Amino acid sequence: MEPSSDKQQQRQITDEATPTQTTTNATTKINKQIQQSNPGVPPQGAQFEYLNHPADIILHSWGTDLPSSLCNIALCMFGYITSLESISTSEAESNEHGSHMVAEGHDMRSLVYSFLDEWLYNFHAFDFVANAITIEEINLDKWTVVSSGKGEVMDISRHPQGMEVKAITYSGMRIDEKEGRVDIYVVVDI
Repeated sequence: MEPSSDKQQQRQITDEATPTQTTTNATTKINKQIQQSNPGVPPQGAQFEYLNHPADIILHSWGTDLPSSLCNIALCMFGYITSLESISTSEAESNEHGSHMVAEGHDMRSLVYSFLDEWLYNFHAFDFVANAITIEEINLDKWTVVSSGKGEVMDISRHPQGMEVKAITYSGMRIDEKEGRVDIYVVVDI
């Protein structure tokens, strides 16, 4: 299914897709055997999607728990910036730019905002894009999350350029928690 326009590139992936992501110890990794996709088009089976918004884009992720959904929302953002499948893992660059990312909030919404904002700041400061995110620690009493990512510094000659994500917003942010599933919706400024 090849997209024929930018609007179609922002298509939705439904829950009926065969899962090709695994979540183990709050680690989400994209299965490298999935087909190459364009930036802004989730890989088949991804646990995230892009929803239309009048001026921006809505990132929607889901997982079996909050840590897995947080991992997926960060991957969703990176997948809008470039194709996740084009990202290789550089241990040196991952250790330098993608380790021990600390986010703090005062409630669930501010924690999700801070988590994504830390990853976006890291991208803007170092051009680091991740294809795997790990939640190392999450404390909902203190509203903190510590995460790390595997990936590399973006190289425009190897990574297709998607849309620039300028900022994370609170507008329309939703965190829906049900037994066995957590959905996160975040509007990002593009």
